[in-house]
Amino acid sequence: MYYSNAESFKKATGYEIDGVWYPRVTSIVSIKAKPALYHFYAGQASFAAGEAVKAKSAEEGTLLHETVEAILKGEDSPIPDSVAPAVSAFLDFKKQNEIIPQQIEARIISKKHHYAGTLDCLAELNGQLGVLDIKTSYAIYRDYGIQTAAYVEALSEAPSMPSLKRWILRLDQARHCIKGCGSKMREKGGNIKIRPAKGVAAARCPHVWGDLLGEVELKELPGQEQDIKAFLASKALWEWENDYWLRQIFRK
Repeated sequence: MYYSNAESFKKATGYEIDGVWYPRVTSIVSIKAKPALYHFYAGQASFAAGEAVKAKSAEEGTLLHETVEAILKGEDSPIPDSVAPAVSAFLDFKKQNEIIPQQIEARIISKKHHYAGTLDCLAELNGQLGVLDIKTSYAIYRDYGIQTAAYVEALSEAPSMPSLKRWILRLDQARHCIKGCGSKMREKGGNIKIRPAKGVAAARCPHVWGDLLGEVELKELPGQEQDIKAFLASKALWEWENDYWLRQIFRK
């Protein structure tokens, strides 16, 4: 990543809070290699094409994210047609589970480890308090544990904070083959990806795709201690990578 000066680096990678600059959690975790992302780029016509798909996908994910957060806040806002199936799945989930938001899109700071971030939601879920992180991905990836561990670590610096759970709430939408082979087709950022089911029948199936259906998946993440160690290791590597800019910031 190119930065023209220390100020552009600070703006791109962190937050200025009460006159103090902190590196952002998502900037720190980006230092970790992502093999699935490399595989995605390899399947695109060019790097530029991959970047365009990635940007469009992020835009769609943000729209779904913001719509769900508005619902959690109790706001009466329209549901865009493009994400209606996924939102419908979330509303069904919400009916079946008690979600009491405590903080939404809240800025958190770790003064002990010197970083900051913005968590999606601190909520009571079925009577248990924890960080609820909303993802609009195809699957729940292990990397998410590093990010949520950083949020829990920062929140736990408050003396009155009880022990917290960590959950990933994955929301998505796809079309399923109505021939019954179990395959599904997912379109994100204008990129169409068919996820075939296992077996000879799926491989030979002349897929016929049904209506767009929403998906919801909730997963509790174990291993806070292991994940925060991974996050702090990522932070050390990120600081090593960006030593030039950090020396300019903190020597003042």
